[in-house]
Amino acid sequence: MKNPLEGKHPVVQLVAMLGLSLISLVLLMLVGVVAGAAVWGSDFTSVMLNSAKGESYIDYMKYLQILSHLGMFIVPALVFGRLAGGKTFSYFTLNKAAGFWLFFAALLLIAFAQPVINLLVEWNQSLKLPESMSSTQQWMQQSEDEAGKMTLLFMETGTVGGLLVNLLMMALIPAIGEELVFRGVLQRLLVRWFKSAWIGIVVASVIFSAFHMQFFGFIPRFVLGFVLGFVFHVSGRLWISIFVHFLNNSLAVVSYWLYANKSISVHPDNLFNFNNNLPLLAISIVLFFAVLVLFKRVSDNYRNAKKNVNLN
Repeated sequence: MKNPLEGKHPVVQLVAMLGLSLISLVLLMLVGVVAGAAVWGSDFTSVMLNSAKGESYIDYMKYLQILSHLGMFIVPALVFGRLAGGKTFSYFTLNKAAGFWLFFAALLLIAFAQPVINLLVEWNQSLKLPESMSSTQQWMQQSEDEAGKMTLLFMETGTVGGLLVNLLMMALIPAIGEELVFRGVLQRLLVRWFKSAWIGIVVASVIFSAFHMQFFGFIPRFVLGFVLGFVFHVSGRLWISIFVHFLNNSLAVVSYWLYANKSISVHPDNLFNFNNNLPLLAISIVLFFAVLVLFKRVSDNYRNAKKNVNLN
């Protein structure tokens, strides 16, 4: 039987993906809330109905965060891959192997991207809207502050168990889910629609950054999205962009955990921050672009080697 979404116009497929996400999110959250009430009883229900912030509040919020990511990203993406490509793993290139040097180049790329991202974070946070839009800026700042407070509440844990939960919730699941949707579905459809890889990567990166609704972090998140899109495009393997995304998120999770345990004295926000050291910052920026070129070269060599093996 023909796959119902295979060969359809990118707009049709995008609408279908959006519909799948909405349906999956609603259904999974309903099931999750019912299951949570059955397992934890009135304590869980009171948090849901009254936003009561007792001892278990953060645990319940983490549980719901995991559910929402599964419902919004992973489940609908896997269903979409089946409807659009027949075999989900091959549709998302997850059946393609990736060699050690690809992963190593990706590791270097996200490491050297950190100083650049920190520079853009500081610059983005200093931007101000015109005076006539002061009320809009105030609303944006309040939204950003609330999101930041919730993130800090999630991050604040000193136990190994808490670290593992945070790595699952804030690094692994988002890396898999967001790469499946933003690179595996959205970017590919935009590239096909615009008939341009770079336009597709840029537009997907804008949507990726806007989706997070953190206005004063829009530019650095756009750059991260562009790096992830570049990695997927030149390597042809979603595993690599998932790996880079996971490393980026894990770095924040682990550094906050180390800071909470007093294993490091530097605040996580200041790690890889060379904004006050111009020579070191300049070297970091040059190395970042050099590693972009290196990653492309390693990817091309890997692809050519695979082609030669297949020809022989």
